[in-house]
Amino acid sequence: MTIFVHSYNPLWKEEFNRICLLLKFHLTHFLTDIQHVGSTAVPGLPAKPILDIDIIFTDKSLLTGIAAKLEKLGYINRGDQGIPGRFAFRQQSLSTPETPDRQTWMEHHLYVCYSYSLALKNHLLVRDALLKDAQLMAQYAGIKMGIANTPGMTREEYTRQKTAFILTILKDLGLSADELRQISDSNK
Repeated sequence: MTIFVHSYNPLWKEEFNRICLLLKFHLTHFLTDIQHVGSTAVPGLPAKPILDIDIIFTDKSLLTGIAAKLEKLGYINRGDQGIPGRFAFRQQSLSTPETPDRQTWMEHHLYVCYSYSLALKNHLLVRDALLKDAQLMAQYAGIKMGIANTPGMTREEYTRQKTAFILTILKDLGLSADELRQISDSNK
């Protein structure tokens, strides 16, 4: 069995901070904020060792400039991938973002999100709920490990199966049936 979920590592936060500083330097005129989201942002929560980073901006006209800056840093623009208001950028290698001294970085998924997008709302609500509620975080950790340790489990199936629990969190936080359906559809 391939192990793709790891115990929480405090170095994940340090690596986010390192990437965040570089991105803020290059995007200072474009962004509203940069947030560490996903399981690597929650101390104690097992996760795939891949950071999820949301670059947040409000003015739609800035997207072209942000994309150009990220592409210059070596990211590949993957577009919205069917998720409104969220644009995915992927590393070409562990040297992305590219720097003159050829630093290497932890694997990460970079998303550029409109500040009012459902994708960003989903990321922030789930992260914040898990940070505030140790019992909920422990329950989610158990679910994640149970799914990940299932014989023959793939990353794709793992993501699909854990979505059901995420949807219950979001429903409890007041998301509408339509919002929940959109999130569910984007995780298939």
